Amino acid sequence: MLKHSSYSKRYIYHSTTYFRQRYFGVDEIEVCNFCVQKCIYYWPEDGRAYVALGKALSKQSKTAEARAVYEKGCQATQGENPYIWQCWAVLEDKMGNTRRARELFDAATVADKKHIAAWHGWGVLELKQGNISKARHLLAKGLKFCGGNEYIYQTLARLEAKASRYEQARYLFRQATKCNPKSCASWLAWAQMEMQQENNRAARQLFEASPKNRFAWHVWGLFEAKMGNVEKGRKLLKIGHALNPRDPVLLQSLALLEYEYSTANLARQLFRRASELDPRHQPVWTAWGWMEWKEGNIATARKLYQKALSINSTSETAARCLQAWGVLEQRIGNLSAARRLFRSSLNINSQSYVTWMTWASLEENQGNSVRAEEIRDLYFQQRTEVVDDASWVMGLLDIIDPALDRIRSVLNLDPASQQSRLDSLRTILEGENGNNIDEESDSNDMESESGFDVDAFCIERLSLDPSKLQVQMEFSPPSPVKRSREKVL
Repeated sequence: MLKHSSYSKRYIYHSTTYFRQRYFGVDEIEVCNFCVQKCIYYWPEDGRAYVALGKALSKQSKTAEARAVYEKGCQATQGENPYIWQCWAVLEDKMGNTRRARELFDAATVADKKHIAAWHGWGVLELKQGNISKARHLLAKGLKFCGGNEYIYQTLARLEAKASRYEQARYLFRQATKCNPKSCASWLAWAQMEMQQENNRAARQLFEASPKNRFAWHVWGLFEAKMGNVEKGRKLLKIGHALNPRDPVLLQSLALLEYEYSTANLARQLFRRASELDPRHQPVWTAWGWMEWKEGNIATARKLYQKALSINSTSETAARCLQAWGVLEQRIGNLSAARRLFRSSLNINSQSYVTWMTWASLEENQGNSVRAEEIRDLYFQQRTEVVDDASWVMGLLDIIDPALDRIRSVLNLDPASQQSRLDSLRTILEGENGNNIDEESDSNDMESESGFDVDAFCIERLSLDPSKLQVQMEFSPPSPVKRSREKVL
């Protein structure tokens, strides 16, 4: 019998492989659960098995069982394993038990003050509750105890961007990309901020510099299409699909692009292909329903919206689906149905400005001015008010970097001249190749001047011929291999 916990990960791998080979067709999740339970039996003091089993149960929506596993794990490890506390806190947060989640995140940081995921998760929880100052305090503690971390820098940068403090945001995004240059998320978040500021050349060079994964190809493709480079946008989305043929999101965006610039029939084929790849991906059904409504196929659009809601009727995507369906009913005169759909959407997401104002507009158009005003007042009364200030920044700098003079010149909180802002942006965005990016340019929408060649990159690095990128429309699920079942001795 194995005696050391370091063998547990190897045991999980070999046991899972063994069962897959012997019992082809058995639910893989059940096989993994069985193997992890064996690990808990042999090594009850090893927290990794409890984390693995709890996450597996959570994915199956077995929240009560997952909670019991985490509780048992905390008892078995005598409360000294921060990973179990943190996973338990995430579970409680997803279930809406905010107070309990706070207690568990606190326990995780007590178990190990250098557990970065606990500080970050707790900070994000406070952000969702509108406690900006508390969130900043927790994220700063994470940096203090754990050092630089891409996720904390990225979250802080997003906060700065929301507060329109773009120089601070650029500095923090740069720190995030330095912590992990191979992580795509920070590069894309930074590029999206530059897109919102219409710094298109900066955004394009960030897309080019970022690691290339399915998210990069997707967002970059949408950016180029939005800038009017439809062919380039189409090519980028097709490259992403060629590299990730099982991803429905890329096909969904390509379908919407083809609907706008090509034909509805081609878009319909792409939507159908995406829905076959992942039948439980709600946004595909919602987007497809929206297109059918635009084409005047009301009955088909309703069926597609119903399909989306049958997957999950309480998600954010469901709220958007209900709002879109409400607009459909409003446009064809079914006002009572539209009101019910708007109300159902707001029951899921009461913070949706678009849904509240769409409902108010419906009442206004029907001559119910008093009711429309009541709806607008309801929105402003119940919305989460977030108050933020810049006073935290200088205190946080002591934690981020001791070179305060240089940072203060970059994160200048006083009104600066346009030229100084441009200089700081060039400094921050200067890449390893020495390429500078201008924030303002007369040719903001032009092709990249950095020399990045998409076609050459595809041929040399991806072994793809960009002239032969096609989407396979036929769905052919893999045929199962027949294996003989043997008895386990």
